[in-house]
Amino acid sequence: MQDQGPEQEASRPWWALVVAVLALLGAGYLALDMSSGDEAAAEAPMLEVAPGGALDFEDIPEEQRAHYLAAADDEEAFSAVRCYCGCEDFLGHEDLLACFVRDDGAWERHATGCGICLAQAEMVVELREQGRSVDEIVDAIDDHYSSILPT
Repeated sequence: MQDQGPEQEASRPWWALVVAVLALLGAGYLALDMSSGDEAAAEAPMLEVAPGGALDFEDIPEEQRAHYLAAADDEEAFSAVRCYCGCEDFLGHEDLLACFVRDDGAWERHATGCGICLAQAEMVVELREQGRSVDEIVDAIDDHYSSILPT
C-alpha cells in the first residue's frame, strides 16, 4: 500500500467537515431553543374558564342580555342542560342555568365571558321556540357538545 501524497489528502471532501460542524451548531441551537421554550411554557398562563361572580344587569353586554333573561325565564330547560365549558370543575356550576343566574338570584358574571355558555343558551332558546321538549333540548345539546368534555 502506498502512502498518500499531498494531492490525495487535499482531495478529501472538506465540505463534509463543514456540514458536520453546521449540524452540531444547529443541534446545539435547537437544544438551547427547546430548553428556553420549556421556561416560556411554564410561565404561560393556563387556559382559564371565564370568571364567576355577581354582576349588575347594566354591566351585561346588551347583545347578551336576552340570553340572561331567557335563562331566568326558563329555569326548567336551563337547569336540565349540562354546561360543556368546564365551569363545573372551576366554578361549581351544576347546569347551564348556574352560568347565568346565581343560587341567590343575582346574575352570574361567567356567561358574559364564555362563548360555549352563550352558544348553548342560544340553542336552548331556538329549540324552545321550535316547540322542543326539555328532553329533546338536552339530547340535542349533548349530541352537539359531548365531544368537548367527557360525560
